[in-house]
Amino acid sequence: MKKILFLLAFVIFTNLGYSQKLKTYYVNGEGKKSSKVFAKFKRTIQNQNDIWVVRDYYLNDSIQMTGNFLDKNLTKKTDTLKHYYPNGKLSSISVYKNNVLNGNLKSYYVTGNISKSANYNMNVPTGEWIWYNENGIIENKLDNVNPNILNDNYTNAEYPGGKKKLNEYLNKVSINLNHGNKPYHGNIITTFQINEEGNVTEVDIILHGTKEMDSAVIKHLLSMPKWRARKKNGKFMTTNYVLPIILDHQSKKVNDKIIAEAFFNSGGLDYKEGKYEKAVFKFIKAIGYNHMEAKYYFFLGHSYYNIKKQDFACANWSVAYSLDSEILNKEIKDLCNLK
Repeated sequence: MKKILFLLAFVIFTNLGYSQKLKTYYVNGEGKKSSKVFAKFKRTIQNQNDIWVVRDYYLNDSIQMTGNFLDKNLTKKTDTLKHYYPNGKLSSISVYKNNVLNGNLKSYYVTGNISKSANYNMNVPTGEWIWYNENGIIENKLDNVNPNILNDNYTNAEYPGGKKKLNEYLNKVSINLNHGNKPYHGNIITTFQINEEGNVTEVDIILHGTKEMDSAVIKHLLSMPKWRARKKNGKFMTTNYVLPIILDHQSKKVNDKIIAEAFFNSGGLDYKEGKYEKAVFKFIKAIGYNHMEAKYYFFLGHSYYNIKKQDFACANWSVAYSLDSEILNKEIKDLCNLK
């Protein structure tokens, strides 16, 4: 009788599957375990029927990512992967098979409107691709996509010869590192624009060295040969670019919060000068390094508002309000229907 009961219990357990205890810990921006002080997300992980089910949360406990993995080290994605903005709206949803894209991928604006729908067959672009503007209206549509068709219509800005040639050019920057002329953090972070003709303009130093070093880097970047400009919908367009320049290979990694504040301060200068598009770019970068700072979303919202994008302004003001209930005045709360 006992043997029969044991076999019955085994059959029920097998049919229902199994799951291990839910584990919770903090991770940094690279997905590695860290203390809460240096964490970027809080992670839960559980093995369910040999699938590792992962949930990442922003540090205010709103969901950031849900996904399934085939291995304990979380290197092999499988099935559906979702990412979310801090306001709770979906950022992207994609399908993986053996850690490569295989199926439909959708991306969304922070307002909730769809920005792109794409299809992949084992990581190769295929089928129908659709791009949408910020109002959710179709901007471009391509049928029977392949990598060549995609490259003819959409490419990122690129230095002539690629990253290897770019690094070779950067290594030629003339900076005297003797006599105390040392970088504060071992490197300098720069931003600049690449216009439709491929020329480098609007160079800014985000993470500074000395004045002499900053001046030398700016001069070197402005002397670069023409880039291949970014292409969107078959047309070349101006784009922003971030470029770290490593001056001391022995230096330690710069804390994300330091970099975030540097981007915020630079964006603040652009905002004061009425350069709201540049400010938007830098405030978004600041959030990428530290998504728990209410003032970043607050000023990003104001920048969007000044370029007549109220939906984007309200989406970011709502996040600022969730992080700091006293940061918004009544006028903004009424405008965005925030209570």
